[in-house]
Amino acid sequence: TPPIGFNLYVLQGLTGRNILWIARAAAPFFMLLIVAVVLLALFPQLATWLPQTMLQR
Repeated sequence: TPPIGFNLYVLQGLTGRNILWIARAAAPFFMLLIVAVVLLALFPQLATWLPQTMLQR
């Protein structure tokens, strides 16, 4: 996606490392992002639980 790809190129410019090295280093964080999106798609109540809890007080 554009923000992730753009940030990879910025990190390459800042560190001078190869883009593939940076992509491999960022892969675990990207996988966590995908897991979070899948969990929210399967269980939308996860996104609304805290706001609903705070409104009930």
